[in-house]
Amino acid sequence: MEDNKGPKWYITEAISSGKASLRLLDLYGTELQSRLRTDEQPQHKANVEELETRVSGQKQTLTAQKSTTQSQEAAIKELNETIVSIRNVVRNGNAPKDILVAYGVGDRISHSVSGVTAAGNVIIDAHTKYGTWSKEVGIIEADITEVKTQIKAVSDVEKVQDNSMYVRKAKTMDKNTLQREVEDEVSKLSSLGSRHFSKSPTVRVQFEDLIPAAHKAKVATGPNGAKVEKGEEK
Repeated sequence: MEDNKGPKWYITEAISSGKASLRLLDLYGTELQSRLRTDEQPQHKANVEELETRVSGQKQTLTAQKSTTQSQEAAIKELNETIVSIRNVVRNGNAPKDILVAYGVGDRISHSVSGVTAAGNVIIDAHTKYGTWSKEVGIIEADITEVKTQIKAVSDVEKVQDNSMYVRKAKTMDKNTLQREVEDEVSKLSSLGSRHFSKSPTVRVQFEDLIPAAHKAKVATGPNGAKVEKGEEK
């Protein structure tokens, strides 16, 4: 293991290889998922983007992070209001008890992503089960489409908020540490991809080529033409 934990490559090489590795993760990340930690892909993405931002001299203000929080609150509030309005239609439609229960009328809605999403799904399920009755009291498909759209909006904003956690971690590292993190992850992905896609030469070589040419291990030819890395027994 190396004692020197400073950067191994030129910073332009680290950024280029980092971005190339993100493209490969977009294409093959699902297949590699079992070999990666849960937070590995999003943290690597945040690290690469932060390293590139520092080199380009750009500054990210807190405005984006604040707007993300505000957007989530707005999305939750909007979905909550839609659910309440549909429940009011059900309540005022002289619904029998089983339909009231199905729509969640009288149930408290937790002002959180999971709580409001669950309440929205209750509305969708109830409409599916009691579609005829719902139509008679004026609950139409457009109402359900609106609920589905708002559930997706809440989910999308939550993903952005989750990603900000990885961005914050990337920002706490000094440039050399951040660059080395990117280099080490690229090297790891290169070896994992090469192993995982060993029977798919066209994919395997893309992962092998993540390592900048000047830093690839020297390869010699061993007995019977087999490739042997420098330092291994021939």
